Amino acid sequence: MPNAAQEILRAGDDASVALRVHADERRLAVTRGELRRLVRQTAAALARRGVARGQRVLVALPDCPEYVAAVLGAMWNGSVPVLVSTFLPADGQGAFLEESGARAVVATEPIAEAVREQAGASAVAVLTVRDGGGTFREAVEGEPAEAEPVPVHGDDPALWLYSSGTTGRPKAVVHLHRGLLHAIDSYGVHVLETTARDLSYATSKLFFAYGLGASLYFPLAAGGAAVLSPEPFAPARSWRILLEERPSLLFAVPGVYRALLEHAPPEAPDALAGVRRFVCAGETLPDVLSQAWKDRFGVELLNGLGATESLHIFLSSRPGHCRPGTVGQAVPGYEVEIVDENGAAVARGIPGALRVRGDSIAAGYWQRREATARAFGGGWLTTGDQAVQDADGAFRILGRTDDMLKVSGQWVSPLDVEAVVASVPGVGECGVVGAPGDGGVTELVACVVAPLDAAEDVRARIDAACGERLPRFKRPKRIVLLDALPRTATGKLQRFALRDLVSRPAP
Repeated sequence: MPNAAQEILRAGDDASVALRVHADERRLAVTRGELRRLVRQTAAALARRGVARGQRVLVALPDCPEYVAAVLGAMWNGSVPVLVSTFLPADGQGAFLEESGARAVVATEPIAEAVREQAGASAVAVLTVRDGGGTFREAVEGEPAEAEPVPVHGDDPALWLYSSGTTGRPKAVVHLHRGLLHAIDSYGVHVLETTARDLSYATSKLFFAYGLGASLYFPLAAGGAAVLSPEPFAPARSWRILLEERPSLLFAVPGVYRALLEHAPPEAPDALAGVRRFVCAGETLPDVLSQAWKDRFGVELLNGLGATESLHIFLSSRPGHCRPGTVGQAVPGYEVEIVDENGAAVARGIPGALRVRGDSIAAGYWQRREATARAFGGGWLTTGDQAVQDADGAFRILGRTDDMLKVSGQWVSPLDVEAVVASVPGVGECGVVGAPGDGGVTELVACVVAPLDAAEDVRARIDAACGERLPRFKRPKRIVLLDALPRTATGKLQRFALRDLVSRPAP
């Protein structure tokens, strides 16, 4: 099997644009020829510094051309890029360095300095990237650009990603070369139908599984291009990018689509006119948001479900068949089924645990034997989601297994309650969790983002809506108003933080 980096860079002529960088202070374009040269030079620089096949390379950068070159250059060299969050403090990268045993680091100056202190006298090569690519490019510019990709086996590690860590310390997820090629062929070809004419823009960063596919291997493997922005998401910035770059593929999480909707400028319809796929994944898409987006712009959000462990999306709606409340059907190349507590497949209409099988499923968690055994068994990934498959084959997600609540002896999906609460006028966002009530019995608590000056009216409307549309055991016992819901860097709701907040005794 060919080196995945070689396959990703195969399509397109050297003069075509591969990357468009859109920073607050500058805009620039990188051609495919420039990127190919930079990838080969990066691979040569790593090899000259003693980084061999299978050894890890820690990559801690904001989204930029050097990031793409570091990832593909390490893979080209047969080594394994380890993608870590730059949202963490610089001195917090030492744990990733230690866990990965990385022989090289490609990082910003603050992170590089912290790594040098952590590494001490150990043999860790450091390639520093300043704003605009300085130092890194100087370090690799003199390297030969003729290096051939190191031959690999399909089951060789290609890269590490880290789980989002919503329930504990992030776990290193080991992905293989064949997994990248499978994701490109399945979701990239059969759902996105990516071509050389596409320009992709994702608000999720490259160190997330979602952003990595959207901004790197899907568009580049098709001969298309991607827009990169190093700054954190902000609605005004993203609308400016959409207006100036006019992408054809847009990837975002539901929270970002909500923010874009709330801050849409008058020119918004023009900015979105060229987008042919509005991909939505990363967390549950509320029906009310899906409908609001369609009402405002006349287009559907292509809802999907993926995981860091699956590399990218394996369940997806299809254009023209985006039914609210579902995440569509299995992407070609994946088997998806729902099983009971004994691991036996259940019939359609019966809730159970969701699991998926396909060639992009990770090899496991690095040095986490028990966690690997729980999540990966018999070639299946147990996602941790509770779901049900409808009669037409579409899947509906009921919530995370750990988030399902037993109230009055009956199981409750927080998503069912959130869908009702979120539809109430005046409610911006809603998260429902369980917390100890009188006598320690679990009660439902709705945490709501709404104007504080309208608190009583909002509470009354929520009570009325839940009374009309939900059975008694699904109605929230408490309604807590917040300025914002706690979320991870990927935009996922941190239910454990909400539970902690509402479980604290009143002062």
